Amino acid sequence: MAAENSIITLYRRQKLCQITSGAITSIPKITHVAFGDGGMNGSGEPIPPAIDAAGLANEIARYPIDGVTYPLDPLTTARYTATVPANALPGASISEAALVDDDGKVCAIRTFFVKRKDAGVTFTFTFDDEF
Repeated sequence: MAAENSIITLYRRQKLCQITSGAITSIPKITHVAFGDGGMNGSGEPIPPAIDAAGLANEIARYPIDGVTYPLDPLTTARYTATVPANALPGASISEAALVDDDGKVCAIRTFFVKRKDAGVTFTFTFDDEF
């Protein structure tokens, strides 16, 4: 994925700045992945998300995180997975996703080429949060 199609939002950057400087003692954890169909332009190319975005261009669903792993050593990437159930979103053209914290705030956004969700097929999505 091209770097310009994935951002950590201004909201989350502010929380990270505050926690690393000691201004706050905790930040809300990532709990969901939101999915949307508004991540592409009229030519079918992914639209780079804006750092100050508060949400997806067109959110269509939100699912809880299945789990998180840390695939790199040293630990600089948190890999989140979320599953869209087989009976959910049949025919949806998913082109954007966001990590959402337990306050309901968008922490990172990623846009990509359309992933069409077939009926009866489970869709597992992986989202890397890189530091």
